[in-house]
Amino acid sequence: MSDPVVDIFDLSHPVSWKDLVNTYEEINAPHNKQWQICYNCGFPEMGTAIHYQYYGWNALKPAAIPINNLLTRLRVLDLSYITKSDPNVVLTLDEARRFLTVEQGPFRPTILLFKFGWPDNPSYGLNYKCYCQMPGISFELAAWIAVNLSHVVGVATDAPSLESEETRNTTGKTVSALFGKSGVYMIENVDARRNLPGEGCMALVTPTKLIDGNFVPARFTAFCPRHHRNNVEIVMSHRRVRY
Repeated sequence: MSDPVVDIFDLSHPVSWKDLVNTYEEINAPHNKQWQICYNCGFPEMGTAIHYQYYGWNALKPAAIPINNLLTRLRVLDLSYITKSDPNVVLTLDEARRFLTVEQGPFRPTILLFKFGWPDNPSYGLNYKCYCQMPGISFELAAWIAVNLSHVVGVATDAPSLESEETRNTTGKTVSALFGKSGVYMIENVDARRNLPGEGCMALVTPTKLIDGNFVPARFTAFCPRHHRNNVEIVMSHRRVRY
């Protein structure tokens, strides 16, 4: 088509096998006694990755995510104007309610993408250490999403973690533990520099299918209408093929 009606965006930051191995080695090092606190921060070197919760062998694994929850609607919350004045902002429930409304029902699974305007490749100089100075969401907001937005199957951010200054210094009352126990997966280090419409897009998430992996690299693709007027919306669905 000379004028396609759909734009396709790759929202993934890549990761090398070396970075993946070095990060896991640092996490599992005997001298690192604060690994849980460190995990409540984030690892920019991991690239775009998906997980349920960071700890516990009984935690859900990305390999078990139903295929119906990987092809979803995409709702983008552009908060970059807020982080310009407060780079470490904690997004509260009251602030988020300006953009989010209660919508029940799992029949239209949706991913919420919090676009904080995180820089592409800032100079970390961390050598696979965790990074903590970043925006995130409050525990109250995460709890409200888990309880009231039953159509939300995943929550994503362009920052290295969804945890905020309010939650990252705890081991129990964290966003990742809450979403993990609620069956809501998380995607971090999303490349959200594109000019995405707030609504109307579909998302396809393709995690690396590691059976025992809690935190695995993933590709995150958005399919958006080229023309945003007249409430244009992309619709995609699964097709069962019999052999």
